[in-house]
Amino acid sequence: MLKVIDLSKAKEHSHPDIDVNKKYLVKISGEWYFGKFEKVWFGLNFSPWKNGMVGVQFDAPGFNKSCWERVVEINLKELDRLPIVSKL
Repeated sequence: MLKVIDLSKAKEHSHPDIDVNKKYLVKISGEWYFGKFEKVWFGLNFSPWKNGMVGVQFDAPGFNKSCWERVVEINLKELDRLPIVSKL
């Protein structure tokens, strides 16, 4: 269901465990967002589903004044199997 991504594995603008075909919860500068990553020429860009917000460049902690605090992968198929979710 939820898988915390180890940000220490990140290198500059990429991360080996981030899959562009999956959904994520991310914490950037103290705020949580839901969305997905996309591969761009320089690395990864996060596109949250929030009105007025465009893609956010992924930066490894300690690189380029990174404000990324947490990345959590969400497996929606597994989440649907929970009895409480399927009844909603």
